[in-house]
Amino acid sequence: MMSTALVALFAVPSLVYAEAKLKTSVLAQAKSVDLKIPAQSLTNALALFGRQSGMQVSVDAELIRNKNTSGVSGEMSVQDGLARLLAGTGLTFRMTDTNTAQLEALPAADNGVIMLNPVNVEGQAVAMGATTEGTDSYTTGSANTSTGLNLSLRETPQSMSVITRARIDDQAIDEIGDVLDETVGISANRTTGLGTDGVNYYSRGFEVQNYQVDGIARPTSIYGFEVTTSDMAAYDRVEIVRGASGLMNGVGNPSATVNLVRKRPTAESQAYFKGQTGSWDRYRVEGDVSGSLVEGDKLRGRLVSAYQENDSFVDREHLEKKLLYGIVEADVTEDTVLTFGLEYQEFENSGAARSGLPLVFTDGSKTDLPRSTNVGTEWSNFQNDTMNIFSGIEHTFDNQWLVAVNAEYSHRHYDELMGFLNGSNAINKDTGAGAKLYAARWAGELEQYSIDARANGPVKLFEREHEFMFGVNYSLSQDHGPNYPGWWSGNAYSATFPNAFTLYETGVANQPYLGPTGSHYGGDIQQSALFGATRLNPMDDLAVILGSRVANWKEREFTQANSQAERQYKVKTNEKNVWVPYAGVVVDLTDQLSTYVGYTEIFNPQTNQDASGSALPPTVGASYETGLKAEFYGGALNASAALFRIEQDNFAVAIPGAVTPSGGQAYRAASGTTSEGFEIEVSGEVLPGLQVGGGFNRTDVKDNNDDPLLTNIPRSSFKMFTSYRFSDDLEGLTVGGNVRWQGRTSQSDTSNLWPNNDSFVQGAVTTVDLMARYKLSDVTLALNINNVFDEKYYSGLSYSGRYGEPRSATLSAKYDF
Repeated sequence: MMSTALVALFAVPSLVYAEAKLKTSVLAQAKSVDLKIPAQSLTNALALFGRQSGMQVSVDAELIRNKNTSGVSGEMSVQDGLARLLAGTGLTFRMTDTNTAQLEALPAADNGVIMLNPVNVEGQAVAMGATTEGTDSYTTGSANTSTGLNLSLRETPQSMSVITRARIDDQAIDEIGDVLDETVGISANRTTGLGTDGVNYYSRGFEVQNYQVDGIARPTSIYGFEVTTSDMAAYDRVEIVRGASGLMNGVGNPSATVNLVRKRPTAESQAYFKGQTGSWDRYRVEGDVSGSLVEGDKLRGRLVSAYQENDSFVDREHLEKKLLYGIVEADVTEDTVLTFGLEYQEFENSGAARSGLPLVFTDGSKTDLPRSTNVGTEWSNFQNDTMNIFSGIEHTFDNQWLVAVNAEYSHRHYDELMGFLNGSNAINKDTGAGAKLYAARWAGELEQYSIDARANGPVKLFEREHEFMFGVNYSLSQDHGPNYPGWWSGNAYSATFPNAFTLYETGVANQPYLGPTGSHYGGDIQQSALFGATRLNPMDDLAVILGSRVANWKEREFTQANSQAERQYKVKTNEKNVWVPYAGVVVDLTDQLSTYVGYTEIFNPQTNQDASGSALPPTVGASYETGLKAEFYGGALNASAALFRIEQDNFAVAIPGAVTPSGGQAYRAASGTTSEGFEIEVSGEVLPGLQVGGGFNRTDVKDNNDDPLLTNIPRSSFKMFTSYRFSDDLEGLTVGGNVRWQGRTSQSDTSNLWPNNDSFVQGAVTTVDLMARYKLSDVTLALNINNVFDEKYYSGLSYSGRYGEPRSATLSAKYDF
């Protein structure tokens, strides 16, 4: 089935070609290489040229935008090959060192003639690689979130998606949640407003909890460290590894790991200013300035800022976001780079509710309320702010080994004021009776100290070259804050509300006292680990990737009767020398197609509690995966098909009607849980100017009795975004479209909250988005229309639901200077 899917995806004659094997780098002037580069966009042709020749190509992205090449084929010198590749493009090149070429615009009088200048070393060159900014591509050349090794998507024995800068811009995405919405194999379950804990994402049947920023993991078991409200202006791309990833993340949650990769400074000067306006009084401004700070490019800096304010299709919701990001890179020596940066974000969503809409009335009929209905009070408010200070140093040795040390301090504050009608309760459709008003406040201060040191490079054994990586890291994560009253505190905070419809319309409700109670809470998590991985190449067409992590994890919590009292600590989890192995095998079947198998163990400490308040034991198990991966145009187009199976014990299953001592949902640990399914994905340039990104996934999750779990998450989904960049007479115009489909979902009443213990079922949902962009010199205008056919559906289900966003439009204007 996977082979058939891949053939169907790539049954395009222009994609069938023989790609030369990669060559190692030697002197460009004397080197002879066998080049096979078909006609395509110049951007992707240069990426392929770099891989086939072993050279680095540095270029201003604007110089090659919308340019195509007729290609080059045959055995020739590297310089001759590059000259033929650039013929007719109006570009020339000069060698800045023996292995790096700098592309430049050809003088008008010499158009069509390639000028070869003498070798002239001029500082650091920026090579095309993992960075996606400026490539106009929906894929990337390499990623290391899965194993820590710099591997292409085809070389990685695990399912992986990369949402590039081009896709983020083309789809007018400004927050991480929308990135995950567009990712194959990720399903959103948004039952509440943005910024609350009712916005969750699932992969392979489990909630996504592993988040990283530049490879630094955020703790999964301290509330408030999530990055689900992050603004995307500061990031180059998002790498998503599906399945367990305990090797690099420290915990082995089998859902997915989401790594946000920050933008880096550029040697070339570049800047833009962008403004947006759109539906529901949306206004956004964004600026980005980057370049060298001193002559010679030895010191480079970048500054990014953004501000956004908008209402919502939901009454009374109002969102405000602020971002400031700055980074400086310094070449201490020719081989040593020092980095320092700061990232600050603010988020506030006022009027939002920590509940969705009721799904049924007391007579058993469906509610079908207007999409603008808000079950939250006018005084509800969710806000957080985050400051990250980070620094790092990298040194590359003459033998190509790289050593890097990175440190980060993160401080986060959140304050959540909640007043809402609990949507789990059925209400009378005539009188509005039956609703309960829940009120509470959560607030806390969070801090994290992290340090990571690692080294990677080639090692020659038995006349063959292999790659090794090893490292060590440590993190201390803390939270603390005052306790506030909530719905677990008595009738004043879970009061019967006489008529739900009046609150839906006005948001008016009495606010009970939500000041501090005098007591305090808090805790900390200490993690330390040794880890390593290797890519062994025993044969030309065979790679074996082995890795392991030995981790220590200690989690404590404290209670404090008042500010003068002594903190009373309790150890929740203390795991020592936990070994998490990783193994994968990749076999090249042809020059474009590989098959792989992968195995990862699962170890994941939990925050879920049983009815007594004790934390459930860590989930343990294993993740198995096999599949096919294809790579065309030197990595400009990637495709994959994967089969997976996950076996897990101590999986948290909610106990209907049971709560913890603090008022939260109580869980039990279930053994024998399994998840299995398949995924198909394609990303990159199919034809010159035609970019695609998306695919299909199917997941079945069952308990040890073979009964389905998580029926409120779609088992099947399809996502595909496509854009086409015109040339010739329509040069400057790009059009695109997006189709998303998800299968049937349902919520069963296992807690006797609905009449007749009915189940709520939502049928399959399809939405369509459109985009158009036109570039006029330095100004680019873009229009995005989402949910074109105004499909009405729930974007998340539990005992309540929140509607998906109705039809909306965003108009953008960007000025590059």
